[in-house]
Amino acid sequence: MSVTSKQILQLLGLADTAALFEAGPSASDHFLSLDETRQSWVFTYLSRMACSNAYSRVRPEVTQRQQSAEFYCSICDAHSSLKPQTSWLSEPESDGLIKVLTRLTKLSQVQKSGRLRIGAMLACTRVLTHCRTMAHLDITSSVLGQACLHTLRSSSRDVRVAAGRSLLGFLRTDIDEEILRRNRVAVLDCLRILSEKGELAFQETCILAWGQIARVSKGDETNIVLLRMMDYLGHTNPLICGLAYDELLRILAPTVVQDLQRRPQVAQYLSDLVSLTVSEILRITQVYTLPYLVLTRRSDLLQRIAKACGRSIQDLCLGQSYTNMSAILAYIMMRSSSEAEATVMTALRAISSDFVNVNFSELVKAEPVLIASELLKAAGDGDDEVKTKAHDALHFLTSLIHGRHGTPRGTARKTSVTGSFFETHVLGIMACLSDTINESKGTQTVTEKMRCLRAMLEMITFAKSNVNIALPQISACLRSAMEIPELCNQAFVSWIAMVSTLGADEVLALIEPTFAIMVRYWPSFTPSSQIQAHDMISNLLKTHTTSIREVVHALPSLKSIPLMAKFEDEISRLKHQLATKHQLQALVQRSRHENLTVVERALVELEQFLEKNQDFVHDIAVNEQPDPIISELVRTLLDASVHMAESSDAIVVLSARCIGLLGCLDPTRIEAPREKKEVLVLSNFQELDETVDFVMFFLQEVLVKSFLSAGNPRAQGFLAYAMQELLKFCGINSSVILRNHEKHANARYLKWFALPESMRNNLTPFLTSKYVVTTAIKQPEVEYPIYRPGMSHGQWLRTLVHDLLQKGKGDNVAELFPVLSRIVRTQEISIANFLLPFAILNITIAGTERQRLDIGDELLAVLNHRSPEADQHVKNSLLRCSQNVFQVLDYLSRWCQERKKEISASRTTIARSTGGVDLALGQIHDIESVVRRIPAETIARRAVDCRSYARALFYWEQYIREQRRNSSKNDTGKHMEPLYERLQQIYTQIDEPDGIEGISSHLQVLDIDQQILGHRKAGRWTAAQSWYELLLNERPQDSNVQYHLLTCLRESGQHYALLNQVDSFEASSATSSLTLPFACEASWVTAKWNKLADYVSQASEALRGNFSIEVGRALLALAKDEKDDFTHILDDMRRRTVKSLSTTNTASLQACHDILLKLHALTEIETIGGVCRHGSLDKPSLLASLDRRLELLGAFSSEKQYLLGLRRAAMQLSRVFSSTDIASSWLTSARLARKAGFIHRSFNAVLHASQLGDDSATIEHSRLLWKSGHHREAIQSLRGAIAANAFRTHEYLQGDQSLNTAKQQEQNLPKAKAHLLLAKWVDGAGQTQSDSIIQEYKQAIKWHSRCERAHYCLGKHFNKLFEYERAKPASKRAQTSLSGETAKLVIENYIRSLAYGAKYIYQTLPRALTVWLELGLDMEQPLEGKHGSPDFWMHTAQQRRRMLSAVNAQVKKYCDRLPGFVFYTAFSQIVARIVHPNPSVYPLLIDIVAKVVGTYPQQALWTLLAVVKSSSKERALRGRQCLDRIHDNAKRSKNDGDARELRAMITHGQKLSDQLLHVCEGDIQGKPSTISLTKDLGFVHKTAPCRLVVPLESTLTASLPPGTDNVDMRKHRAFPKETVTISAFLDPVLVLNSLQKPRKISIRGSDGRVYALLCKPKDDLRKDQRLMEFNTMINRFLKKDAESSQRRLYIKTYAVTPLNEECGLIEWVDNLKTLREILLSMYRQKNVVINYNELRALLNEACSSPSKSGMFVDQILPKFPLVFHEWFVDMFPEPGAWFAARLRYTRSCAVMSIVGHVLGLGDRHGENILFEEGNGGTFHVDFNCLFDKGLTFEKPELVPFRLTHNMVDAFGAYGYEGPFRKSSELTLRILRQHEDTLMTILETFLYDPTTDFIGKKKRHAGIVPDTPEGVLESVRNKVRGLLPMESVPLSVEGYVDELIKQATDPRRLSAMYLGWCAFF
Repeated sequence: MSVTSKQILQLLGLADTAALFEAGPSASDHFLSLDETRQSWVFTYLSRMACSNAYSRVRPEVTQRQQSAEFYCSICDAHSSLKPQTSWLSEPESDGLIKVLTRLTKLSQVQKSGRLRIGAMLACTRVLTHCRTMAHLDITSSVLGQACLHTLRSSSRDVRVAAGRSLLGFLRTDIDEEILRRNRVAVLDCLRILSEKGELAFQETCILAWGQIARVSKGDETNIVLLRMMDYLGHTNPLICGLAYDELLRILAPTVVQDLQRRPQVAQYLSDLVSLTVSEILRITQVYTLPYLVLTRRSDLLQRIAKACGRSIQDLCLGQSYTNMSAILAYIMMRSSSEAEATVMTALRAISSDFVNVNFSELVKAEPVLIASELLKAAGDGDDEVKTKAHDALHFLTSLIHGRHGTPRGTARKTSVTGSFFETHVLGIMACLSDTINESKGTQTVTEKMRCLRAMLEMITFAKSNVNIALPQISACLRSAMEIPELCNQAFVSWIAMVSTLGADEVLALIEPTFAIMVRYWPSFTPSSQIQAHDMISNLLKTHTTSIREVVHALPSLKSIPLMAKFEDEISRLKHQLATKHQLQALVQRSRHENLTVVERALVELEQFLEKNQDFVHDIAVNEQPDPIISELVRTLLDASVHMAESSDAIVVLSARCIGLLGCLDPTRIEAPREKKEVLVLSNFQELDETVDFVMFFLQEVLVKSFLSAGNPRAQGFLAYAMQELLKFCGINSSVILRNHEKHANARYLKWFALPESMRNNLTPFLTSKYVVTTAIKQPEVEYPIYRPGMSHGQWLRTLVHDLLQKGKGDNVAELFPVLSRIVRTQEISIANFLLPFAILNITIAGTERQRLDIGDELLAVLNHRSPEADQHVKNSLLRCSQNVFQVLDYLSRWCQERKKEISASRTTIARSTGGVDLALGQIHDIESVVRRIPAETIARRAVDCRSYARALFYWEQYIREQRRNSSKNDTGKHMEPLYERLQQIYTQIDEPDGIEGISSHLQVLDIDQQILGHRKAGRWTAAQSWYELLLNERPQDSNVQYHLLTCLRESGQHYALLNQVDSFEASSATSSLTLPFACEASWVTAKWNKLADYVSQASEALRGNFSIEVGRALLALAKDEKDDFTHILDDMRRRTVKSLSTTNTASLQACHDILLKLHALTEIETIGGVCRHGSLDKPSLLASLDRRLELLGAFSSEKQYLLGLRRAAMQLSRVFSSTDIASSWLTSARLARKAGFIHRSFNAVLHASQLGDDSATIEHSRLLWKSGHHREAIQSLRGAIAANAFRTHEYLQGDQSLNTAKQQEQNLPKAKAHLLLAKWVDGAGQTQSDSIIQEYKQAIKWHSRCERAHYCLGKHFNKLFEYERAKPASKRAQTSLSGETAKLVIENYIRSLAYGAKYIYQTLPRALTVWLELGLDMEQPLEGKHGSPDFWMHTAQQRRRMLSAVNAQVKKYCDRLPGFVFYTAFSQIVARIVHPNPSVYPLLIDIVAKVVGTYPQQALWTLLAVVKSSSKERALRGRQCLDRIHDNAKRSKNDGDARELRAMITHGQKLSDQLLHVCEGDIQGKPSTISLTKDLGFVHKTAPCRLVVPLESTLTASLPPGTDNVDMRKHRAFPKETVTISAFLDPVLVLNSLQKPRKISIRGSDGRVYALLCKPKDDLRKDQRLMEFNTMINRFLKKDAESSQRRLYIKTYAVTPLNEECGLIEWVDNLKTLREILLSMYRQKNVVINYNELRALLNEACSSPSKSGMFVDQILPKFPLVFHEWFVDMFPEPGAWFAARLRYTRSCAVMSIVGHVLGLGDRHGENILFEEGNGGTFHVDFNCLFDKGLTFEKPELVPFRLTHNMVDAFGAYGYEGPFRKSSELTLRILRQHEDTLMTILETFLYDPTTDFIGKKKRHAGIVPDTPEGVLESVRNKVRGLLPMESVPLSVEGYVDELIKQATDPRRLSAMYLGWCAFF
């Protein structure tokens, strides 16, 4: 009995083979009791038993390990024609074995298992091969035969393949002829029926089965098979075609070749059939035929093939890049791996003597990757048996490669060897497989690609975690394969296998892409693959729960996949645990992914999120401080639109939808700058460290991103090679990973670990990879200039960069540039784009003079080439080339500036590092010689073409300066006039409203065109219209005049006139192209639908993409109710609109504002048209949403009017909206036009609203009358409207919903607003008694008691009465004033208004507190007067006490009701008055303090702790009382946990405050620059971490609710949940070099960032703190004003946190430089020596008499050339940044100049004015010299603010005209508008008993106030425009002009003290 028989008997628990052949129940029972692995062994042993009992040869000799040894049957395992059949089973044996197989196969457990069914089929094949009992071989009656036919329909591919192989047993040629005929008929019928099903999976089975049949058939049967295979060649599916082609080659090639000598005509017939020569067939099929021919030693045939290929046999076997030898070795290893060496060498030496000296090991090691790839392909194609052999061969191969001969013994040993092999060679295997899969030229069949995917699957399952190093390549390859429909399913199966074999660390990065892939490709997957996906997700959720939770926020929804419903519920549950903001953050993060699939799915979900959460998104966008997530969101969408425009059309449309839903954001409030990362190579690659930095930057920012986004692995291969070589260049290898503990020892390691972790993960595989590339083909010599007309941008850029890289100079360059040159010509253009400036710089510095001339000529050639207007493609290409030239110029400029700084800073450093100053200066000269070849005029002209207007200004202003320097004073005006005119033309294209006015002021006479230009830029459209109408009468055919006239009509809202004007033009193609867009827009605005249809039909093909015309088409489709066309048109418009975005115009929101507006408009048209993709909105919700969307635009009135016109058009056509809805829109238009000053347009809108039946239009009409100055008529009209009840509401009640109180209040709001408006008008007109006015205000409150504005206005009226009475002597004051009743009414109404909103919080709360506290103080003062009896005064005092009690009750009431943030806004004022003497007042102050601290302890404790640490015992006592009250409140709290946390925070805060005070007050000996926080200042680090926030402006400033009606104050969150708290203090402390030695400390925040604070000793910072609060309030006013917000006017503020009266903390602002430091540095560079003694003498003489004032201009200023403008050029070499920085400087300087003047801020010397190096903004410090204290100096400060010649020159060519003057006027106008609020806040400062804001004067000056009342009067006079000693106020413009004159007056400047440096 053989070992095999014993083993099977042992498994089944049987005694002998007879019992086995009986196949009784006991055998079945034993079989069922086994696990699946042992059950599969049963079938394996049955098959081996058939072979061994038939006397086949078995190797090796049977051992105890038989089941794992290699089994070989010379019949079953050999080639079909290798040997004739001579070994048969006896009849009893065959009967018994077939009986066993039949019984086992029928078992349900076998039927359910694919693995067992495959084993059964393979066993059946072997048994039938050795069986000659005809009864068993008749397929029509055999049970096994029917089972085989039935199994061909299995859902499992492997089972079907195994069944197809088993058919061979029934088609043997030695079977009885009749039975064989029946078998063939049955098989052919079965395959025919199967093929008719049409399913791809079954078609593949049929082809493989036909191939098996062809190998054993003869004669006609062979012809039938071949005909069927030929039919498949014409199949519509390329996968089936490729498979049939592949099988035909495999069938015919060996057959034809082996009969080549005996029957050469067969080969000839085949060659005729396929139209190839015999030699060509031999060459094509060699990879299939050589393995067999070598094994059979057919040297004659091999010689014939070698001859056909023109090679020797040895070259033939080793040819085709070693592919043939790999196939030979793999083929033989599969058949006998243990004897492969002997077999191979014997065969090779038999066919050619050239192999005699060849070593087997060398053959294998020459290309193990190809051999392994062939074995993996064979394993992927084969069944379990073939897989086993392939795996054995792989084990043999791996042991051989690693130097261990023989098959490794033991599983552990195999795994170790195999793992090492794959870790070393997996990248090579992947490169081999992916080259085939992603081949795009058609040389590889789909079948071969499918084989490679199966090989990849086999590699993953075989090598498991040992392939992890190649995960990026595997995932990229599989993703690209999924893009091919025929490969998608197989690629996904391989993806599942990859995910299933990974550990937790590796799987984390693939979870998100896995979900995205499933959602995108799910319909392409087969049912079995979908089930596998289901199982994979189930396994991930079970075994990788932690990883899932980490990335759940980033996972796309599985809602679209019903099979995944259960998992979707679980994932949704996890997602819903996230806050709404966190959900949005997750979607934004996913939308930034490099993978297109992930981004697409993220955008789909983002669109749904934005539709569902419109309210949330709009709220955080229009908040006082917009949430940063909005900026991140819009930046992400813009970048996705630009970067993925060419890769995915779906992403383009989705991005457009999301941008439209988000809306057109106000760019003046929300900034979304693109982060710029740049690298500068100052040494020109001479210094290795700097070169390594460049390489690391290139890898991180460019190369890795290109590698990850490359969809083609072939491209990835070149990029992988480059990364590998660049890492080698940097000296970074695999030892980096193994030497973490030594990372501080080597700079290279530090650079490696400085990379982000994800970047290191991507680069790690290339530390050990072995990519090679072939020798580059030598390129022909390039002739300069390279640029030729019509050349594409990519062609020019790649050619130029490649040539420059070839010519690079330098040692490092010689090693680096050749690598880079290999990836420039074939990779994405971003690589060449990045390298261009560095390559040009290298040649410019290190190259020859000829090369420098070539570069200059090249740049000039691009800029000089005329832009072809006719060919848009060529034009766009030229403009992109020009952008590259600008990029080069920017880099060269930045390089020169940095080099000059080095020379100036340290000449010794230069000498040591780069060879001396002379070398550096020579390099700069070489660069400047190239740049000078390009005229400024040329750059400016092309910059205008590229819409880079800032660049045009940059260069043209430099040209103007140069001309100004070269011109004499006599001819400056006339000579400069044309230059300024050109500058004005450039400014017309810039969205900067003040520049043109500034330039115009320098032109002596403005021609009419320049005047019209000024009108247009200023928005004076009616004035411009009049001129164009006159001009049109003269030139009626002038299209430009027509265009400008239509523009004026459209912008001024005269759409009816516009239509009439268009109809009056004579028709022509040129006219139509200009007028049709205007006409279409006017038609829909005026609802002229017939006209719209006519205009749209006239549009030529060239105009089809015009936005206005396409909107017209969409509206016409909506009118016809053609929703599909409507949606299609809108999507097409989105696609076009988004594709107009570019890297340039998405640099900021301002640059792409027009495009965002279009997308915003499309969303509104679609929504109003009734197309809502994710659910629907009811009409009230939709109208409310539209109102909120309008708020997003901020102050952009024109854009709002455009949207309102579109809305009305869509509303009219949608048939859903009523006339009152449309009327409401007209009224909104009327309000906007009225506020913008377009009275005519507003009247027109009111008229439309009235025609639609909206009686409330009367109110708006009344407003217009008032605006026009007709006050009496306005009041009468409004009274009439109120009497007629002309109000309507825009609220909608659904069904029978009843009106509750809140709803009634909302319904009554319009009536309340009308009464309030009437009350304000009669109050302001001064024509009505106070009682009537009060009653009118009360009527407003009666109709809407929750109206914040009504309570505020009533309180304001009472305050006016209060102020009026208070100004009188006590004896003449009314009783209501004396008793405090008026004060009570002021306080009550102001506080009551705070319950309903925070719009007027800065007007109401500070004033209410002041009046209340002063009322309390009055109680402590004796009340006596000259008039009145003592009884009267006693009665009055009693009344006052009652009033105070009533006020206290109201304060107590609202202290409990109002949210804490209301009092937090005035917390400094409240705390300052904490020592109030009145015993009934200060307990309430303590209550308020306790409420604020209890609500916001992390922020408010900073202020309270300063009180506790006060040097005043009384203040400290009150502070401790506040803490006690806080503790008491906490004890009463229901939440013990919160109470404990609050107590711990207070205790911790006190300890921290003590430590910080010690740091401030600590004595520092000597003048050290750096000290230790612990050692030198004794700081105890145990005080950190602390729950207090880091005291920064961002963390201490409370946000306020939006200033809208019906705000729920209690729900508002003033501070974010996740605020930055103190985590730790860093030990190094920087000591500043000043008298008090302030020290800079660093705090690590809870967000991981480091924040700096300045600890300032011996300085009462409370004054600074209050002034920062004052400036913060002014910033709020600036933001709310339309014109101011458009100009982004602001005052730079920072947090000031007093710790007590003598020291405190100031938020450190980085990157600041004082004006003095900047100018001194610039003068040093120009060798300007400053002689202060000489200057003092000159200044004294200049101011000695008026006649000598000219000395200041003629003698002093010439000593100090204008240099400040150069600082902006140096700091901001990129023109866009330069222009933005200069504008910010100009405007911020203007704002602070006016505010500083109003506050009397002096001592503005060069140390107190600083500038932000990041953006150019002005920053003021040191506010000790306030309220005109400077006028009391020994040398009075006579100028209102600093405006010296350097500062004026840095404003630009227009000087202080334009932006500076306009910004100054706007600031003063806003201060006038908010005069009352300013006075209220200043009053709280001046009457603060803890702070002396007035201070002591050095000398008396009559005009300088020295009392609080005098200060307030002085400030009020300045705001109103009253000059000292004058009684008539000046206008805003006049007052600003006077201030500028004073600030620039040479007499005043020369009188300033020397240290003020008026000459700087």
